[in-house]
Formats: sequence, C-alpha cells, structure tokens
Amino acid sequence: MATLHAYFGVPVEVEEVEEKASLATTTSSYTLFPHQRRASLAVREKLAPRNARVLLHMPTGAGKTRTAMTTIVDLLRGLPDGQVIVWLAHSEELCDQAFDEAVKAWMALGSREFTVYRHYADYRIADFREIKDGFIVAGLQLLYRDSLSRQGEVLDLAKRVKLIVMDEAHQATAPTYSHLLNLLQRRPAAGILGLSATPGRSLKDVGADLDLAKFFNRQKVRLDVEGYENPVNYLTAEGYLAKTDFVQLPFKPKGDVKLSEAEAARLREGFDLPARIIEGLAADDVRNLLIVNTVESEVAAGGKIILFAISVDHAGLLASVLRLRGIKAAAVTSSTPAERRRQIIQRYRETDELDVLCNYGVLTTGFDAPKTNVAFIARPTSSVVLYSQMIGRAARGTRAGGNAACRVLTVVDQAPGFRSLAEGFAFWDDIWEGD
Repeated sequence: MATLHAYFGVPVEVEEVEEKASLATTTSSYTLFPHQRRASLAVREKLAPRNARVLLHMPTGAGKTRTAMTTIVDLLRGLPDGQVIVWLAHSEELCDQAFDEAVKAWMALGSREFTVYRHYADYRIADFREIKDGFIVAGLQLLYRDSLSRQGEVLDLAKRVKLIVMDEAHQATAPTYSHLLNLLQRRPAAGILGLSATPGRSLKDVGADLDLAKFFNRQKVRLDVEGYENPVNYLTAEGYLAKTDFVQLPFKPKGDVKLSEAEAARLREGFDLPARIIEGLAADDVRNLLIVNTVESEVAAGGKIILFAISVDHAGLLASVLRLRGIKAAAVTSSTPAERRRQIIQRYRETDELDVLCNYGVLTTGFDAPKTNVAFIARPTSSVVLYSQMIGRAARGTRAGGNAACRVLTVVDQAPGFRSLAEGFAFWDDIWEGD
C-alpha cells in the first residue's frame, strides 16, 4: 500500500492512536513503612500456632500501634465472623489512641461491618456475653476488676477471643494482669500479642525480666535492618526517628535529700519517690530556678517542650512560674479533670497557644504531639522503662510527621547504664535469647 501511495505521489496518512496506560499505581490510606511491614509479617507467622504468645519490640516512635493494627486487620480478614479482639492498656490516653487507630485501620483495610467497643474511663460494656464479634479496647485495671466481680461474663467472652493485645507489655507478668491474660486465653486458638519499646520490667532485677521473656515463650519480633547493628540507628538515619541530643543538667540536692537502699530499689522499679523526697526536691528553689531558666532558653530557641515534673503540685508550680515569666505554659496531671486535660492537650498539640506542657502522671505513653522537640525530664528515675517512654514523646522524625532533631534534658540524671535510645533498644536482648 505504501508503494502505491508513492507511485501516485500521495502522502501516507498515519492515524495517531492514543496509547492507553497499561498500569495504575495506588496507595492505601493506611500504609506501613517497609520496616513496619516486615515486623507485621513476622508477628503473623509467630501467632500462627495455637495459644501463641509473641512480643513486638519496636523503639518508641517507630509505629507499634499502627503495625499491630494492620496485623490484626490482616488476621481478621482471613477468619469467619465471631472473633473478638481484646486490646488492653493501662491509661486513658493509650486506650483513646488504640480506639481511634482501630476505627481508622478497619475503615481503610477491613472487609465487613465491624464494631469497636470502649471499656475504660467513663465508658462501660453492660454485658460481655452480648459481644459476639468485634474489637474491645479495655482499661487494664477495670477489666481486671471485672474478671473478679463479673467472672462469668468474662469467661463467656473468652470463648470468642481470638487475640489479646497487651500494650506496654512489660507489665504482663504482674500477678493481677497475668491472671487476666491467662483467663482471656482459655480458647486454644487464642493468642497474646505484647507491645513494648522496652521488653523488660526493670533494670537490675534479671529475674523479673526473665519471667517476662518466659511469659511470651521467648518469642519476640524486633526490627532487624540489614547493614545496621541497631534498628534505632536505621530509623534515625532514614528520618523515622529524630536525632536525639541528650543534655544533662548537673544538680546536687541538699544533704537531707537522700534515698535509703529500700527507697532506691523502689525507684528502680518505677515507683514514686517517697513523700519527703518529693517535697524536698519540689521545694528546692535552686533546682526549680535551673529548670525555669533552661525552659526559657529552650523556648527562645524554638522549643516545643513536654516537661515531666516530680509531682502534681510541682507541675502546677512550674507552669505558674513560667507563665509569670511570659512563657506560654500549662499543667496537666492525673488530677486534672478528663475534659479539661483533653482541652489543654489539644491546645498544645494543635495550636501555638502553648509552648510548654508541664505534667505528672500522664503523657509518658499514648500521647501524640509531633511538634514536640524537647523532652525535659525534671523527675528522678532509675526506671529505664519510664525513662525511654519520656524520651519517646519527642522522638518522632520528619518521615513520621515530627522533627529532624530533638533534645532530651535531664535534671539529676539517674537513668543508669546508658543515655541513648539505641543502647536502650538492645538492653534486654540477652534475656530473650537465652536458653
């Protein structure tokens, strides 16, 4: 045909056909980072055997809750109706976080109508026997009390429980909570998933740490990244965690502020300081002036600060003094009414109305404020669990909506043995890997 056109001198007209795309790239509204996907798959594999128990160990700020929720939804999609998930957490903030995340995850990834129940703070489930399918977010202490006063209902619920999730799983071996977990895991097909950034109960009590490892049958999933000795180093290098600058603020308390050996042991376990020590430190004008002056400098440098005070009164005192000196500060404590606490946290998290949040008894876990770039630890602690939780409030990196760098300021630093997230992440590995 082309030759014929050439013979008569007629140009060949080629009709242009629009090429249609042969592929489409899409993204879920609920995605995981690659390291989170690997962890999720590993958890699913370890949960496959009957009565399996596994602990998911991810650094603070690495997305444990999101990873766990994806794992749960993946699990439920492959099962018939009539499965109940029970998520246990010890604080209202952690429960709120889990409830919101469960709803969000199921809306994006779920395959059927699904109900998420609240049983914590002021929320109550009237009769556990009526729950045939769904996701329960429960306060740990509340459900433990129910296991005693409403044991028949809880035992009936256990017949349908497929998975129990224990947030802050280092508490799992406490006698009260282990009783509750064992009660809920009566069904042979039920598993237990623990979540923790610190898979140990204490720093020096190896026996307690060994009990925790045994409770989870020494089954632990941690982030392993090729080319990195420690996952925290990878997460920091890739921007998932902020690069952390640790600053110690040396302070020598007055001579009469001294812990006995028994008091020091209780402090290592995360218990509160004795009243006389609290009163002495909280009333120390030199110590408080050091804190206030340092906060002023950090705010002037652009700091968005969560400050961990010694007591309820100490948090209120520091917030009041800071406000008098022109700093936008507020206090939230375990004594603050729930609605008022939510309002203050929202102002800090979502507006520029507050630069400093002084707190005691709350916000170590379950608190998400990506703009926070300074964690100010003004309360003594030898608990590596508590210390790492406080650090984590400022550790979210740019790829997780946070900051490139953060600062951790510690007054009278009593967190022994290490000062970095990386060292803390691997602290208990030998306990979990033993015979």
